[in-house]
Amino acid sequence: MTATSEHRTRIEEALLQSERISRVISLHVVDTDGELLIAGKIDLDPELTTREISFLLHQAKRRVREAVPEAETIYLEPDVYLDPNAATPSTSTIVTLSYD
Repeated sequence: MTATSEHRTRIEEALLQSERISRVISLHVVDTDGELLIAGKIDLDPELTTREISFLLHQAKRRVREAVPEAETIYLEPDVYLDPNAATPSTSTIVTLSYD
């Protein structure tokens, strides 16, 4: 099997079905002996708790497997999108502030 643009499209659509995932930052789909390995970074609200992120990732992986049954291994990294064209990112987008 070869990873196709149709696979990428179905994977992205499955990920974006959640209103809590605002964008797919990066996506890599690799054929590994007839099965697909998927690695991606997804943009999540930085205010989500670890428990919420974990739940969202499990749901996202389930949707991807339903959309692309050949997706055997799925790695999703939660992230916060930073616009590469922005002049200077704000400090709050880069630094986690202390709440002491």
